[in-house]
Amino acid sequence: MKSLLSLIILYFVSPISIADDLYRITLVRATPGSLTQVIDQASNYKAQQKGDVSIMRHSQGDHWDLMMLEPAGKNPLKTQNFSDIADFQHSFLAKSNTSWKQLKARAQASGLFHIEMFHALHGKADELLKQRAMENQYLTSTQRQANVIFETTFGSDVDSFTIGYYPDLVAFAAMPDLKSEVFAKAATDAGFKSRDDIGLYLRKLIVAHHDTLATRVE
Repeated sequence: MKSLLSLIILYFVSPISIADDLYRITLVRATPGSLTQVIDQASNYKAQQKGDVSIMRHSQGDHWDLMMLEPAGKNPLKTQNFSDIADFQHSFLAKSNTSWKQLKARAQASGLFHIEMFHALHGKADELLKQRAMENQYLTSTQRQANVIFETTFGSDVDSFTIGYYPDLVAFAAMPDLKSEVFAKAATDAGFKSRDDIGLYLRKLIVAHHDTLATRVE
């Protein structure tokens, strides 16, 4: 990941290109009894940004309650302050090949998000991104939507994360009615040794990962 100094230097040299490439992710955990206020403040912030924020609420509860995803803009280091009603807040920057226009449209059409955050084994961050792309190829070849891949550029020990966008839980859990041979061929075509190797290969590249199902907050 880039150091703070290198990020600031790049920002002032080429602010437009960096702003176009970056997303700001903010994780917030409410103090006990303050979740409603945190949600209200996040919703108000989204309104102030004219809807250019995607807010996802953790469904089980973890080290965060809300994830806010937004374009980094011309001031990528600026964050919304939840300190009065949150006992944890962390913001970091990540890039994706998916545009904000596409992300916003997918978020508005989705009621459920599958979020997976990955901590790569030392020296395996790039290979992990490759594995994520391979799995996306496998998904699309078996009539499912690809996940959006994000690569952290500054501010977090999460090396990369993915978000899957679904209308609801039924759509997330549904499996296409395909023959086992189709799944097997899709896996090998994507570069895996076999269908069973998809998860095994991932485990060779990470030291830890967190995943959750989240719901949309307006």
